[in-house]
Amino acid sequence: MFSLALWILIAMFLSGSPWPSLVGRWPRYEGFLTLGLYLAIFLVGAKVLGGSRSLPQWKALRLSLAAVSLPLFAISAMESLGLRPLGGGLDDRPGATLGNATDQGLIGFIIAGVLSTPSSSEQGWQLWLRRAGLAASAAVVLLSGSRAALVGLAIVALHAAILWMRSRLWTGLKAGLGAAAAIAGLAVAALMVPTTRERLLSAGTVDGRLLLWERSLALISGHPLSGVGPSGFVDGLPAFLNDDWARSVGDTFPTDSPHNWILQALAAGGVPLLLLALACAGTAMWLFRARLMETQNPELKRYLLVTGVAILAYWIALLTHFTSIGTTALVALLCGGLVGRDRVPVASTPVRPAATSITRFGPLLPRVGGIVLACVCLAVAMPATLAEWSMSSGAQAARSGDPERAEQAFRLSHSLRPWDSDTALLAAQAFAGPATTGDQLSAQHAVEWARLAREVTPHSQEAGLALAIGYIYSGELDEAKALLDELLAEAPSSTSLFVQRGVANFGLGRTAESIDDLQRAATLDPTLEEPWRVLSAIYQRMGDDGAAQAAMERAETLSP
Repeated sequence: MFSLALWILIAMFLSGSPWPSLVGRWPRYEGFLTLGLYLAIFLVGAKVLGGSRSLPQWKALRLSLAAVSLPLFAISAMESLGLRPLGGGLDDRPGATLGNATDQGLIGFIIAGVLSTPSSSEQGWQLWLRRAGLAASAAVVLLSGSRAALVGLAIVALHAAILWMRSRLWTGLKAGLGAAAAIAGLAVAALMVPTTRERLLSAGTVDGRLLLWERSLALISGHPLSGVGPSGFVDGLPAFLNDDWARSVGDTFPTDSPHNWILQALAAGGVPLLLLALACAGTAMWLFRARLMETQNPELKRYLLVTGVAILAYWIALLTHFTSIGTTALVALLCGGLVGRDRVPVASTPVRPAATSITRFGPLLPRVGGIVLACVCLAVAMPATLAEWSMSSGAQAARSGDPERAEQAFRLSHSLRPWDSDTALLAAQAFAGPATTGDQLSAQHAVEWARLAREVTPHSQEAGLALAIGYIYSGELDEAKALLDELLAEAPSSTSLFVQRGVANFGLGRTAESIDDLQRAATLDPTLEEPWRVLSAIYQRMGDDGAAQAAMERAETLSP
């Protein structure tokens, strides 16, 4: 474990942006503090849920998870009906509680797995709460529409069915039919949800995921030893994207993870990090096996077994997804509980007087360390959470055409989160949108914030694009052209960069180059309407009404 943490720290400092890699990047912020929090939660799980006397704690945890699943299902159900109690777009899948539909689905099947075995002492409200929690958590998975979560739920359901059939001495053909019936029932339930059925029968995201893995491997092959550092994927990937990516996926939403935990480890810390992670996983599995063998209580052993299957299903699901604090924190707690064992008594030995003070205060060190970590986390998390409100109000003010109020809100957010380079990036992107409508003040603010972001993340294509837009609409066309040339040299298949360079070239009087850039963008992504609208405006300025009309008609056919 120490070697793993040390190598992650080394990879952070070897990355192109050490500080953002150390503290984490938006939106998941999986820096050293968050990784330390995962470790602390794991240790808490080992302390609270470990050992032979942990049955009451496991029962309390199961009831807590059952209770949590009920509001989680209620919000998911409202979102599936088009309501948005926690915000989000009308076309978004249910997932606002955790910020991501797949994350919500993963939590759903983990809870379902923990609750999938009954308790011998369940009576009255406890029995009904567990059953309701089990049904609610399974429904959360179905409503999420996540293929990864559905695979995890299928694994959990199949294991629960096997345990149930064993308790009734089903064997052979009868057991096989029972297992098939369980999987078939789950498949029918999934297909009954319209959004889930549509997603399961569509191969669009599957093709994009395969292309993402291919491009991720290209990035990893260029950095096999230390990767690009934790949180460095979003800045490192654009240089390895190609024309197929532009046509199939586009660059509207930059990708910050390879959506595969093996590739994520390789990208974050190279081959050594993956080997160390696999060694830790192997050690955990060995400790889990030892815990099962030494556990005498059959009910506790069942709890451990079903939880172990749920954790295994989680790692299988992460072969198409990424880690985040919303899911990994719960998994860390459960993993600690699976491997936590009773302390082995050690024969007492005479203690020399000089070591008495160390012996006296030694047991306090973990507690002091835990308190310090909790205080640091609170000191960072509380102002960071408060900053979210001002960030949201700033973005809303920028969209509504009030750049002064937006600037004040973003300044407040930056003062609350000075360690976060992406606060400046998000502010620059918020101002870049209104800047394209001719808002000079927004363009100036976009330049200021984007420069601040690029000081910490000099390889950020997002910050570079926002800065280029600010330059263009501030009248600094030469600076915009030079910057866009530099960015396109690093990411030659970015449609957004070609569109903005086309605008800059036209402003500089280079009409032919402008048209070439815009046609290149339209060729890279045939579904993009923006280059055709800009081309229409250019043709109209040139007096070619026929070409302007044809370009506008093409844009209208692509407009949603």
